[in-house]
Amino acid sequence: MKSLLLLDDEDGAVIATLRAAEGPLERTIGLLGRRQLDAGEGLILRRCGAIHTIGMRFAIDVVFLDAQWRVVNAVSAVPPNRPLVLCPGARTTIELGAGTLARVAISRGDRLRLEAVASRA
Repeated sequence: MKSLLLLDDEDGAVIATLRAAEGPLERTIGLLGRRQLDAGEGLILRRCGAIHTIGMRFAIDVVFLDAQWRVVNAVSAVPPNRPLVLCPGARTTIELGAGTLARVAISRGDRLRLEAVASRA
């Protein structure tokens, strides 16, 4: 999985470092098997407007983005074993550690962006 920085498009502040779940297996596994997400860590799922937390061990914050990377919905502290969190109109979903939304004040209408993490030589 490659790493990306999630930034606030308005001021460029770093929100989190994301892993991109791109292949079918990575998307299916998602955060399963993890004990937690560290502060400033997350997972991005492109072409995704719904998630579940069945089998997870911890709560997550979830951000749903439209095609222009505007926040369509942001849900705090989705508990483990929730069958479905759906957001019509979402094109990308970002899963973050619980408490991230409160810390960085992401809300509906905010615009976010990604930048590639520079590789180390």
